[in-house]
Amino acid sequence: MNEEGRQLRNGGSSAQARLTPYELVFTERFDAEVFPKIAAEASRHDVDPLQPDRFQLLAAVGDAVRDVVPPEAPADALEQYRALLYHAFNFWSFEKRLYLLEPATARYLVEAAPGLEGWDLAVPHPSVYLQLPANLFWGSVSPAAGPEPVDGFFVACAAGEDPLGVPFQRVAVLVVLGIRRHRAGFSVIPFDTEVGPGIAAEWALPGGRETGTDFQTVLPGGEISGLYSILTTNEVLKLVGRALWYIDRFPEELRIEEPENAIADDRLGEMPLPRLPYFRVGLGRTEGEEG
Repeated sequence: MNEEGRQLRNGGSSAQARLTPYELVFTERFDAEVFPKIAAEASRHDVDPLQPDRFQLLAAVGDAVRDVVPPEAPADALEQYRALLYHAFNFWSFEKRLYLLEPATARYLVEAAPGLEGWDLAVPHPSVYLQLPANLFWGSVSPAAGPEPVDGFFVACAAGEDPLGVPFQRVAVLVVLGIRRHRAGFSVIPFDTEVGPGIAAEWALPGGRETGTDFQTVLPGGEISGLYSILTTNEVLKLVGRALWYIDRFPEELRIEEPENAIADDRLGEMPLPRLPYFRVGLGRTEGEEG
């Protein structure tokens, strides 16, 4: 690790995981009734629920959407809830795997800009939630909307093949923004992409936005506070790719935390602690550092 990386490691503070979007929206009824019903139907019809298009065609999924979204809801709200339901179901299906990036780790992934050459996309589980440090990254759902803190990313990966038989992974991402204690709900940005051999390494290349440097803050005073902005899907993929690369290459930096052992940090004053166990992703020895 270079000197900049050492300073980031030594200067980073710890952080607590926060209540996840899953826990905020999906009640025990989903765990006990709705999601098992979707899983049973998918199994009967040999449908892979990780395939977004096929997941949306399940009758139980349509029932769940109609049960929550009013008929007069705009089309974009319907699309956003369908995407949230897809990620929530797969998060539930694959044991609710939550990864919290510590501030020093997140800053290393941005400032050191590690390259991903020679690394093909690898995920620890087909569906995960990557939670960012509180209020460190900011974004907005549209250029006209105000900035909101980015809580994290749902990431789900499904295997596929192109017409020539070349394997790829379809990566669905849901960006979650604007989680606050006194706000009902939050904002989401869904998108997906296909990732073949060598494609993930291209995410790490510079040039994630048309003007300015990657993750450069656009908030007044944000640079002084050391904040970052996420303006494009390219930047989302860049951060997601680097985080998954780090988790894959440095599993020794993961520490399992149980919710009952977590200590609340009153300085955050944002959200209650999660009820889920989670993996804390710390910053330690990285490639190129001896010892």
